[in-house]
Amino acid sequence: MAVNITNFAVVQLPVRDVEVSVKWYREVLGIPFTFDFKPGDNEAWMNVGGVGLGLVHTDNVPNLDFRNREGQLQPIISLQVENIHAVYQELAEKGYELSEMFYKKGGGYSFQLRDPDGHLNHLWGGWPSAEDEAANS
Repeated sequence: MAVNITNFAVVQLPVRDVEVSVKWYREVLGIPFTFDFKPGDNEAWMNVGGVGLGLVHTDNVPNLDFRNREGQLQPIISLQVENIHAVYQELAEKGYELSEMFYKKGGGYSFQLRDPDGHLNHLWGGWPSAEDEAANS
């Protein structure tokens, strides 16, 4: 029998304070819960497009981002958002530290920001339209 992976089921992030992380992922990124969360729980389960995002309490939060061969900082997690320009503007107006908006030909718009534990998150606006491609040629 061959293994047939059909989807990601769960991504778990180590966090120092589950309540602080829950607040950030709910308020900043708008991610809903998969299961009920009560203050004091050692983990929280959220739902990102059908994939579980577990925020799991630990005393030792490792650095999960890395640099590629060109020295560019890379996140472990990339999340797709609608209306990326409006999201960027709203987060910037609220005072969150964001990278510059980046456009990659054939790949679209994206930017990065860090959560309370320092995890680098990448927000991506989806595949570019023909108009985006023409405007960024």
